[in-house]
Amino acid sequence: MEKGSQQELEQRLALCRPEDTLRGFFFTGALDVVRGLNDEGALRRCIDAAGGSRFMAFFSYPVGALNRLLYAAAWSLSERHGGFEGAMWRLGHQVAPEYLESGAGRVLLMLAGGEPRRMLNGFPSAWRTSVRHGECSVQWTGPGSGVVSIRGSTLPCDYLVGAVRGLFEAAKVAEVSATGRQVSLSETEVEVSW
Repeated sequence: MEKGSQQELEQRLALCRPEDTLRGFFFTGALDVVRGLNDEGALRRCIDAAGGSRFMAFFSYPVGALNRLLYAAAWSLSERHGGFEGAMWRLGHQVAPEYLESGAGRVLLMLAGGEPRRMLNGFPSAWRTSVRHGECSVQWTGPGSGVVSIRGSTLPCDYLVGAVRGLFEAAKVAEVSATGRQVSLSETEVEVSW
């Protein structure tokens, strides 16, 4: 199955359950990136895929709707961002500042206290406050490296890698390297080091 294909999207959607939700800032972050294209047709396709154009930051919305939005947005952005994977990474990267402006994001920053290890340790609780879909855990692989494991979530790997990198960059905690591995359509591992 080709990465970024309609077939891949359909398989992700088939794994989503009605109770799988996440916060509205995921939607607003993606739509903001698409608005930057100044392409009304692309924006309309993305709004249609998401099921609307207005999302409240801390209201919960279906994960399936976000997956449809992310794919529509990545297809529209792929030429500008080096293909589907680069576009998906950009969409994930964009959600980080949106999250850090929220109350939960400010708590993550406060608890991190400028330390990358504490920031990464806060990811599982940040996930729980933002996403009701899958689970997040962190395993340490060294003093300056760890693996963020996300299981039971259909969000694309490149999107999650962009979000992890974006959180560190937006928080100005550390220069990090983040690479991902899609274990399955519902499991991603993101290796982080600084």
